[in-house]
Amino acid sequence: MSKAAITPAKGGLPSRRLISDVIYASGAYQALLKSRVPKRLTHSPIDIFPGNGERADNIYQGHFEFAGFSLEQSNQEPWDAEGMPLAWHKELHEFAWLRDFSANGTEAARRHSRALILSWIEKFDAYRPYVWDEFVIARRLVAWFCYSRFLLEKEESEFNFRFLRSLRRQYVHLSRITKNKELGVDRVTSWQALLYGALSFPDMGKNSGKYLASLETELNRVVLADGCHISRNPERHLLLLGDLIGIRNTLMAANEMVPVAINNAIDRLAPAIRFFQHGDGRLALFNGGLKLPEGYCDNILSLSDATGRAPQRFPQGGFERMKAGRALLILESGEGGRRTDELSHAGLMGFEFSYGRERLIVNCGGVSDPESAWGKALAATAAHSTLGFDNINAVFPPRNTSVEEQSKVIRNEDDGNIWLDLESNGYLETVGVLHRRRLYLDASGLALRGEDQIIPERMPPSGRSHFSLRFHLHPDLSISRSASGKNILIRTASGTGWKFLTAAPRLSLEESVYCSELGERRHNQQIVITGQLIDQEPILIKWALTRLSD
Repeated sequence: MSKAAITPAKGGLPSRRLISDVIYASGAYQALLKSRVPKRLTHSPIDIFPGNGERADNIYQGHFEFAGFSLEQSNQEPWDAEGMPLAWHKELHEFAWLRDFSANGTEAARRHSRALILSWIEKFDAYRPYVWDEFVIARRLVAWFCYSRFLLEKEESEFNFRFLRSLRRQYVHLSRITKNKELGVDRVTSWQALLYGALSFPDMGKNSGKYLASLETELNRVVLADGCHISRNPERHLLLLGDLIGIRNTLMAANEMVPVAINNAIDRLAPAIRFFQHGDGRLALFNGGLKLPEGYCDNILSLSDATGRAPQRFPQGGFERMKAGRALLILESGEGGRRTDELSHAGLMGFEFSYGRERLIVNCGGVSDPESAWGKALAATAAHSTLGFDNINAVFPPRNTSVEEQSKVIRNEDDGNIWLDLESNGYLETVGVLHRRRLYLDASGLALRGEDQIIPERMPPSGRSHFSLRFHLHPDLSISRSASGKNILIRTASGTGWKFLTAAPRLSLEESVYCSELGERRHNQQIVITGQLIDQEPILIKWALTRLSD
């Protein structure tokens, strides 16, 4: 997989001039945001995500690390920082880092938080593109509401007035723009922010029922019947679960009824997160999701009070899970199809495999900005452990298609042994082939065998006949070729040995990249089996990964 460069924004935030930007920045529209400024808030919503006091110290010293990028800023005000990507600016303006200052807990942290907020208000209290976009402003409002008790002074003050006035202006704007947005990506955070305002502003309580109803509708849309989130991003599952726990706890603290839809979503999301957890407790890397710090998943799962076990499969979400002994395989089958606005990564039939706490076969991960060159490269089929054709991305079937067009999955189990038979049309239109993948995991978890069959339905177009079957390897592994050159030997950090073997004539080791955490780009290797379609003859590739005896 080739490397791609990230283009930073120059001169602070990049420029943008949409029709909506012109309207929202106009004096007439800004005048509509004026509203009575409350003297206090009736509630301080609950944020269950843990903060990091050391990170607050770093920010105090002028070290700003967001979205995997670092900035040293001597004047300690980062708003006009140059050379940082848009994802960095967005995370800065979302203010989730307030939880780090709250975790620090000192009076100095409180004063510095207020100073940063006042400097932000000086620059951004009027509409600015990106800073006032729906999902940035919604996350900022959630953070400001949740940490209002930490920020507000006990007596009336200039800070309190300016903070609450800005909070109210942004809240009014968010309530307006949520009315005219079409359904698309997950908007739970927008309804969360509006609900928190209805609970917190003394004169907004009458709106809480309306926003709860909108939140329930959105949850029913974005959490599928099997518990899988429409993004198919494991990290998003976890963050949504944390938000819903915070909403549930906030409603209970305000003596409000918790809707059934929220409790049901929590009960469905928790097993889904367990589905995506490898033996190290961290999440698999599908559709741009990152693995998050150690213990993060278990901490949030414990707060959910949901006890459901990890399911074996997601028929609507399109994933399969094979667990035997200490071995775990998670695969994206594509079953159930995808809507266009749900598409993220083209990893159809890609899988990850781990044994105990050690990962062996992986996907390449993601970055904070999916629109960047790096983001697009990591979303390509070639960045996943699956079949690819000449850098052409596999195509997921659309949702609600006929049975003939959908990915097919057959699962069998016998005495702990597991078989998966899968078929995909992901290259039928572009290349003219079907891809069938058969996986077998024995009951001990010590042997994984696979068969990948490429079945031409017609002659592929010119220049599209070369294929690559990729197995990306975790960077902690030591990789070498056997003396014969026909097998790949793998040794884990703990000293466990594995052997990858195949009868395919063209077997190679190539460079790859691994991005499992923000800012991480580790070199690793990938096993690649290559070949070419000739006439319309089917091709069968058999391979196996087996653990070596001690």
